[in-house]
Amino acid sequence: MTPSSILKKTVMALTGLALVGFLIAHLSGNFLLFKGDKAFNAYAEFLEHQGGLLIAAEVGLLAVFLLHIYSAIRVTLENKAARPVPYETKQSGGTSTFGSRTMMISGAIILLFVILHVKMFKFTDHEHVDGELWGLVMQAFANPVIALAYMAAMVVLGLHLSHGFSSAFQTLGLTKPGWAKCYKKAGLVVGWLIAFGFFTMPLYGLVVKPKPGAKEHAPAKTIKHDENDDDASVFRPVLTEKGTVSWS
Repeated sequence: MTPSSILKKTVMALTGLALVGFLIAHLSGNFLLFKGDKAFNAYAEFLEHQGGLLIAAEVGLLAVFLLHIYSAIRVTLENKAARPVPYETKQSGGTSTFGSRTMMISGAIILLFVILHVKMFKFTDHEHVDGELWGLVMQAFANPVIALAYMAAMVVLGLHLSHGFSSAFQTLGLTKPGWAKCYKKAGLVVGWLIAFGFFTMPLYGLVVKPKPGAKEHAPAKTIKHDENDDDASVFRPVLTEKGTVSWS
């Protein structure tokens, strides 16, 4: 293995782990979808108000994503060039798994999903949608085609992460005898937990079909009374925020 090949594999591993970290952070914020439109929209507005910091984070994330794709393609092509004749039998009985054998396919599906996901939720006007960004997401997930496609993509994501997470640590040389099985189990747990977390959101939108919360009530208004009324015992009606009338 050449130094160039080792470098590409190291870049692929490091960028992969960085993307896993982003997914965990992104999932944590997206859980606010379940709290309703006000909580989720407040979180989205907070991010938008970060200005240059948000732009720098997005540019950095894009760079990491593109580096991961480039290094993965280069490593795959080099491995095929070094082994031009495919094995006659699949080594499914050894270390090879379905996830490891389909990494390029699952990666391509995830790339397509990310492009559509960003276009749908980041570059679509949501200011005039009931519930704003939260409403836009819930409207999309109420569509069975979109929700089912999103859930299918999360299954592919789980498959990709379950192998990629454990493989990254082995690529970086962070292994000892007996650690391989632990990394493999950790990959399964981390990969499928992340995928399941994202999976629940379109499922929630499709099944529950939540609506935006009620609008805030107007401030309480005092009903005018006759200032010339000298009777101090007359009660004055006051309209409360809940729409009921109290007397003072």
